[in-house]
Amino acid sequence: MEMQQLYYYMEVCKQRSFTEAGYVCNITQGALSKQIRKLEEELGTTLIRRNTRHFELTREGEVFWKYASRMTDLYEEMLQGIQKNREIKIGCMPVLAPYHLARTLAEFHECHPDIQLILEEKRAQEILESAESYDFMILREAMDRTDSKYRCIPLYDDRLCAVLCENHPLSGRKSIALKELSNDPFIFPVKGSKSYEMFYESCEKAGFLPDIAYEFPQANTIMSFVSEGVGVTITFEKVYEEARCNGIRMILLEDEFHYPVSLIYRKNRPLDYTQKIFLEDIIKRVSLKNNQK
Repeated sequence: MEMQQLYYYMEVCKQRSFTEAGYVCNITQGALSKQIRKLEEELGTTLIRRNTRHFELTREGEVFWKYASRMTDLYEEMLQGIQKNREIKIGCMPVLAPYHLARTLAEFHECHPDIQLILEEKRAQEILESAESYDFMILREAMDRTDSKYRCIPLYDDRLCAVLCENHPLSGRKSIALKELSNDPFIFPVKGSKSYEMFYESCEKAGFLPDIAYEFPQANTIMSFVSEGVGVTITFEKVYEEARCNGIRMILLEDEFHYPVSLIYRKNRPLDYTQKIFLEDIIKRVSLKNNQK
């Protein structure tokens, strides 16, 4: 019997579903079911009734759950006692300030001072090229659609908005379609950045190619040029809130281009004790903050 099997069993009991438990445990439903069957074979008894429409433990399954709970609690207590200077290595995209991630990670460190968080802030492409070297990545990506090796958990939803000079003819509107700006000069982030790619792709989806007058690496510089009427831009709502200045207006886009910031990690690679603590804690803290808004 392996400790990992006990954790699998505990999660199945918690979720009352092999599918949901498999997602949380980072393995497929079939692999999880196989592990539970191996556990039952070793114990010589059935723990979970599978011939009912509703999740149900046998009497033996309920007894085993009590022992498994005590064993996993004792195991975690042992790990806390002997594992020092534990590390979590995270690759982060730039421009995370609007999402207050620093505050979330600081709160995590206060609760888990023995876990060291190593953050590397790089361009998204650089992080992806070194993905195997990180325990987690925080990116504005949807890798579950492009790479089956990774799982994405959205932390912060964000969508594109238009930013116009307050004297722009459309600045009085509550919302516009992105295509209505097709004849305006645009001010973009520098070419090669992930934001540039996303903004350009959004214009293409709206049915036009943007006329890019200037490119700047900093959102504050982009906003200052928009305020002078040099051009228009599109950006993420939370980034606008952080970088806005006098003389500009944010207009919602009817196109509804959503680009969530996600916590990304490998599928089919069991998380160790430290990684589980980090994953569960961060998801809980971010969810709580999002619900308070």
